[in-house]
Amino acid sequence: MEKLETMILADDLALSQDKILNGEQSFDAEAVYKVIDELGVLNRPIKDYLEMTQEQYYEAESDHKLALLHLSDRLVDLHDRILTNHVDGYVDKDEINLTYNHENPYQDDLYNAEVDYRVLTYSLKVIGAVQAIAAEDLKEVLSKDAVLSLGLASYALAKNA
Repeated sequence: MEKLETMILADDLALSQDKILNGEQSFDAEAVYKVIDELGVLNRPIKDYLEMTQEQYYEAESDHKLALLHLSDRLVDLHDRILTNHVDGYVDKDEINLTYNHENPYQDDLYNAEVDYRVLTYSLKVIGAVQAIAAEDLKEVLSKDAVLSLGLASYALAKNA
């Protein structure tokens, strides 16, 4: 993968935000899925997770950052998202630290596409910045649940468009 592909996607999404959220432009979930798969963090392609139950994911792969409360529900029905919000450390000393927030695009059981869009654009910018300078280290420090959240946000945005 080109080192800047993730950052370019994040920038494109940020520039298109108003048009996509207003329904003037379609959301390309496939472009996000491609970047997710190329990160190489998850054990399977992101689309394999969309029909998986929360319990299947929890037992097989989760790093336990997501609040998986309804284990028999599908992952795509999950309301929790993990936003990758900050990076610090020293690449030359192999010390990269990512921090995360919980986000809920279904506050009061109403879907708010803006929340998922923020999860995508902000997380992809942070991930892309690390990837540009330390792609191999990124695989070791990036949360699987945060990467899954990108796929879940993309799925919800495409579904609710």
